[in-house]
Amino acid sequence: MKFGILASAQYPFEEDLQTRLGELWELTEHAAELDYDSIFMISHFMGNLQTPQSISMVAKLIQHSGDMTVGTGVLLLPLFHPVHIAEEFATLDHLSRGRLVLGVGAGYRDNEYRAFGLDKKRRTSRLTESIELMRRLWTGEEVNFQGKHFQLEGEHIGIRPYQDGGPPIWIGAGAEKSVQRAARIGDAWFAPGNSPKPNWLQTAMGWHDAELAANGRSRDGREYPIVLQLYCAETTEEAREQVKEYVQDSYFAYSEYSQLSWQRTAFDYLWDNVFLIGDPDHIAAKVDALEAIGFNHIVFRPFWTKMPAEMAHRSLSLLAKEVLPRYRQGGTG
Repeated sequence: MKFGILASAQYPFEEDLQTRLGELWELTEHAAELDYDSIFMISHFMGNLQTPQSISMVAKLIQHSGDMTVGTGVLLLPLFHPVHIAEEFATLDHLSRGRLVLGVGAGYRDNEYRAFGLDKKRRTSRLTESIELMRRLWTGEEVNFQGKHFQLEGEHIGIRPYQDGGPPIWIGAGAEKSVQRAARIGDAWFAPGNSPKPNWLQTAMGWHDAELAANGRSRDGREYPIVLQLYCAETTEEAREQVKEYVQDSYFAYSEYSQLSWQRTAFDYLWDNVFLIGDPDHIAAKVDALEAIGFNHIVFRPFWTKMPAEMAHRSLSLLAKEVLPRYRQGGTG
């Protein structure tokens, strides 16, 4: 089992961004010292919180992350041209010396697609075509490509990636068809861990693995990452008391988008049944349940809107001391 951080770098507009970014670099270095495995940067445009852009942020995180895997969680690929992303992430792959993952998703916010002048209804075909074209460019060979959205004739990439074939592509997906698509064309399914539907993760894993088998692809050696909310304290009561207002404020801010309005009404269920908020034993029991479903890489959000940075440091330290050793080589699992 691997453990990584989702750097959900979103801050109220009244907060000083320089201060908050400095805290993020320090938290990243702290996580690297504690032997966490990865850190991923979110991606959004024109939001209701100030949100630094992911490509620039990944480049900066590479400097502070030690040996951790660094990636996007997730880049809204249909909003970009795949030639741009192929070149950018080939460059980042070299800057990280192969520690890079490109996590992508289709997005859900109407205002982002309106701002880019793109038809949101075509986002799935743009995402699929972009992945195909990027993989071909990353071979370094001459590419002739005639798609619905993108065309190239006799072109090759300006910089070949550090990793053979390019960085792994993890696809964020939460609906049946998109989960199946992730199994067909992705290197991993980047699962969202915030569904209010009981047993949804087991059901979605069934969709994924059935599609994987149908396409002759093996489960062996694959990453199965899942994104979760996590906070660790000495007792579950302390953990819940310390962070509920921060988690709730963040979820309610997201619920202002019509596509996520359900998060406000479902918050109590998520708080009681889904989030990993508690003492080490409580969190380990939840991790065991996720491992039993088939997940092997926990990527968790360690801080929320307006939360003091020192709380995230304490949580990461306690988790590293009391939980991570149970899942390292020789641990009890």
